[in-house]
Amino acid sequence: MRPRLKALVSALLVALLLWRVDVAEVWRVLAVASPGLMALAALLFFLMHVLNALKLRVLLPDHRAGRLLAYTLVAQLYALVLPGQLAGEAMKAYRLSRDERQGREDGGRIVSAVAFDKVTGIAGLLLLTGGGLMAQSARFGDGLLAAVGLVLAGLVAATGLLAWAPARGLLLALLGWRAGAKREAWLLGPLRRFLEAWRDQTRRPRRAALSVAGGIAVQLAAVAGSQILGLAVGIDQPFSVWCAVIGLMSVIVLMPVTLAGIGLREASLVGLLDLVGVPHAQSLALGFGILAFQVMVALLGAVIDLTVLRERRAGMEGAAGRSPE
Repeated sequence: MRPRLKALVSALLVALLLWRVDVAEVWRVLAVASPGLMALAALLFFLMHVLNALKLRVLLPDHRAGRLLAYTLVAQLYALVLPGQLAGEAMKAYRLSRDERQGREDGGRIVSAVAFDKVTGIAGLLLLTGGGLMAQSARFGDGLLAAVGLVLAGLVAATGLLAWAPARGLLLALLGWRAGAKREAWLLGPLRRFLEAWRDQTRRPRRAALSVAGGIAVQLAAVAGSQILGLAVGIDQPFSVWCAVIGLMSVIVLMPVTLAGIGLREASLVGLLDLVGVPHAQSLALGFGILAFQVMVALLGAVIDLTVLRERRAGMEGAAGRSPE
């Protein structure tokens, strides 16, 4: 879907929500929100990104945690301005391999690690969401839990298939049919290095388990931050409800149909929290609050990209220019 069409879908969803929800009540809820609780929510949302960086370092132990945190924050900027929630992860992989001046082989390892990190993060998200749905089955029913289980099973199957030699060989053979030098250079070569690195990741079950545990920790921070922000706007629900709601919302916004998830995030919160009796105005205020924190983190990422990482790139280019040929 093209960016303009995604922006149009976002605008239409937001307009529909504002038409159906009392806008004056939304602003009233935001106006009386507790500053202390909002500050605590901001700290928890930032902790989520710190944990994300530490989680990636499990798969890239030769990279410093501070540098991975910088690229994690910059990725939030790309996730906001580029179409699709996964765009930030793609840019993080690209920037890490380019800015760190990695060779082709190590670049494939970095891209594979970032992708594997995202997969284990989604696995952690689905596990915590499933736990919340199990604890609140009377309110959400069993259908959503079954759907989460199917998605998790599909994720595990896809991870295994990419690591299975016959499946990798078949994929490369299909893509390489009548391939020339150009396709080999820009597609088959990088894909082969990616798949080899992916296989290596799956052969380290301890790392994979630790990465999944990190994914659960990241989601716990996201749920806790959302619950605190919910309390700030007058939503008081058990932690298990927040695990289910924030988890399902996070899965929904992965769909590449809106710009940065805007509109889809707010609509999913209104719909899901309606199942537990939360007024629409409070749900929409919560959605706007989460979006505001996302924008703040994206702005921080922009500052880091224009200062810290820019100075590092300039220093590396200067050193390369001074090195003998």
